[in-house]
Amino acid sequence: MLPSPIQIEATALRKYRYFESDDLDDTRQRIASVLQPHRLTPGSIHGGRRAAYMNYVRLENLAFGSLCYAGAMGVEAGEIEDYYLVILSLNGYADVSVGGRRTIVSQSQGVVVGPSTSFGGTFSGDCEQFFVRVEKQAILAHSGYDHLQIEPTIDLSRPELVPWLTQLRMLTSSPETVTLAQHNRRVAVEIERLLVMLLLAGQPYHSQERVQPSVLVPRTVRRAEAFIAEHASEPLTLLNIADAAGVPVRTLLHSFKRFRDVSPMQLVRESRIEMSREMLLRASETDRVVDIALSCGFVNLGRFASAYRERFGETPSDTLRVVRQRGV
Repeated sequence: MLPSPIQIEATALRKYRYFESDDLDDTRQRIASVLQPHRLTPGSIHGGRRAAYMNYVRLENLAFGSLCYAGAMGVEAGEIEDYYLVILSLNGYADVSVGGRRTIVSQSQGVVVGPSTSFGGTFSGDCEQFFVRVEKQAILAHSGYDHLQIEPTIDLSRPELVPWLTQLRMLTSSPETVTLAQHNRRVAVEIERLLVMLLLAGQPYHSQERVQPSVLVPRTVRRAEAFIAEHASEPLTLLNIADAAGVPVRTLLHSFKRFRDVSPMQLVRESRIEMSREMLLRASETDRVVDIALSCGFVNLGRFASAYRERFGETPSDTLRVVRQRGV
C-alpha cells in the first residue's frame, strides 16, 4: 500500500481520543454529537471484531480528527447541515456519494461535502478516515463570498494542495499548537483562516455574490460591544447596554441590526458561550458545569447546554470529560 500523501500519522491523533465503543447505537450517537444524526449499516467484519473509535479536536469554528468503524460500514447522513466536511483516508478506502456523485476516497483522493449536500457511502473494514469540519459561516467569512460551492473530489496529488496538506500535518503533529489554540481564540481563528484559504487556493470552487465591503461601524456600536465583552457574565439588560453606548434602546437595536446583523442580547449570549468554553477547557478536577454556567451569566442550565452544543457540537459535560481525561 502506498503511503498517504497527507502523511498524517494515525498515532498522533490518539491523544485526542473521544470515544471507543463496540456498540453500534452508542457509536452512532457519539459520532452524531460531533457531526450530525445519521444511519449506520454494518457490513462484513474482517480480521475479527474490534471497537469503533473517534479522535476529535475542536478549535473555534474548525474541528478535525479521525474515525474508524468496527468493521465495514454503510453510512447514510442525508444532507450535510451548516458546515463543510472534508474526508480523507489514512488507511483503507470508502465508496461514497456526494450530492449523487460517486467518488472513491483513498490515500490519493478525498472529498469535501458542502452544506445542504447529500452524503453517504460504504467504508471498508480497515478504513480510518481523517476528517475536517469547518462551520459554514467561517468559510464564507474567510473567503469573502456569500455562497461557495467547492469541487467535491480532492485530488491529493495536485501540487496546489501541498501547502494545505502540509499545514494539516503540522497541526495534527503538534499538541502544543492545539492546546494554545484551544486556550487562545485569536490563535484558533488564525489557524482556521489559514487552513480555509489554503484549501481554497488549491481546490477548485464556484462562488456567487461577493460580500459587500464593510462600512464604518458607528462608535456607539463599538462602545456597546466593549461593554458587553467586559460585563457579559453580569445580568445585563438592553437598557444597560444602551446606557453604556449613550443611545436610546431603539437606536441601539437599529444600529446592531444594520451593522452587525445580530441583536445586542444575542451578542451577550455568544460572549457567555465563549467564556464558558474557555473556563471548561481550563477546568480543574473540582469545577462543575453548573458552577461554570452560573459564573458566565447563565441561569437556565437547559438553555445553556443546548446553546453550547449548537455552538461547539458537544455538550459542556463532554468538554469537561475530555479535558479531565487528557489531564490523567
